[in-house]
Amino acid sequence: MKILVINPNSDEHTDEIMKQKAEVIAKGEFEVDVTHVTATPKLVGGAYDDFLAAPEMVELVRNGEEYDAFITACHGDPNLDLLKKVTTKPVVGIAQASMKIASMLGNTFAVVSPSRNSYSGKVALARKYHCNDLFVGCKIAKSNEIEDIMKAAEEAKEDWNVDCIVLGCANYVLADKPLEKKLGIPVIDGLACALFMAAGLVKYKNYKEN
Repeated sequence: MKILVINPNSDEHTDEIMKQKAEVIAKGEFEVDVTHVTATPKLVGGAYDDFLAAPEMVELVRNGEEYDAFITACHGDPNLDLLKKVTTKPVVGIAQASMKIASMLGNTFAVVSPSRNSYSGKVALARKYHCNDLFVGCKIAKSNEIEDIMKAAEEAKEDWNVDCIVLGCANYVLADKPLEKKLGIPVIDGLACALFMAAGLVKYKNYKEN
């Protein structure tokens, strides 16, 4: 099994940390490649950036015959619905995966996000994925440093007494284990969730076809 992780941002550093996480999750059970879009900023910030990313993302999926599944690796799930229309293979968004898993692990969750501008987008995604009754809000991390992510997560736990924390940025992929150890509640990384979901969907698809 082979999965392609598509980073809609043009940030190669994000690629590298996602590769680190993917290797840990895959554990040799399946292969994971990570690539990024070149026509967008280092941080996708809204509908226009999603529009810029769309052509390359579509081509990556259309030309990805060697892959069994695809992951949209930005917590805004840019162009997720579009990509699902151009392939019969599983396509999973990291926001979709993380919110769905959060809904299975607790009755409330908060999202830690890198930007206040992303808040309304998280609200819209929670509604789209039928998780809006569990989503209590966002806390903003001042940077991608673990200390700032931790501070935002601690504020969410203290202010809202949430059951789970969702990491709302692909740049936070390595933060789930240290935060969960410190907070004592589930801390959910969307890339990990998306990889588990994509692999499971491929296995289920193969089961039905054989």
